[in-house]
Amino acid sequence: MKLQKHREYFFEDGNVVFQVEDTLYKLHRSLLEKHSPVFRELFTIPQPEGSTEGRTEDNPIVLAGIQAVNFTRFLWLLYPPALGSCKITTVEEWMSVVDQADRWQMDNLREHAVAQLRQLYIDPVRKILIWHRYNLPTHELVSSYVDVISRPQPLSLGEAQDLGLPLFVKIAQARDVLHTKGVCRCCVNPRMQQGFSAVRDRAVEEIVHTVIGISLSPSARS
Repeated sequence: MKLQKHREYFFEDGNVVFQVEDTLYKLHRSLLEKHSPVFRELFTIPQPEGSTEGRTEDNPIVLAGIQAVNFTRFLWLLYPPALGSCKITTVEEWMSVVDQADRWQMDNLREHAVAQLRQLYIDPVRKILIWHRYNLPTHELVSSYVDVISRPQPLSLGEAQDLGLPLFVKIAQARDVLHTKGVCRCCVNPRMQQGFSAVRDRAVEEIVHTVIGISLSPSARS
């Protein structure tokens, strides 16, 4: 495998060299130690006498199980191009950061990335998957479940496979209850939509709570 130096994150004054896939990074040990207990422990592992691992391009520390693109996104935040700036804008990129924050046990970085995800529009089904993947508060998913069980079209085969059988069954049951109670959009006379919306919203949220088992937010319960 031919290795290449990363064009941004191979610092001449760096003092630790990593290999991620076919890319070399030369970073600053003190910065990594400051923010990550995993890196702090890594750097305390005794090395054989005369070992150059992590000190030279010919003998880098190999970080297995990571894609270079994701490690680079992590470094975008560790080494911002300008004070207060951030290159990351998409859901996929912020998910990469959450994954890296979990890997390196950087709680503050994780909280920051999750906060950014909360501000982005995410397709309801995808948001449900993301929130479950990262064990985020389920009451934040009420509106997503409301959208999913209220939409005219049923879940696609791909969505059902992604959600898994237990959750797919709960969503299907919730959609049936919605129709039975007559509070789905297709069951309401368009002329009555405006005055009925508040009552309907509360009814649909209650279905999400009782059928799918998602706790309502404190504001919704009050």
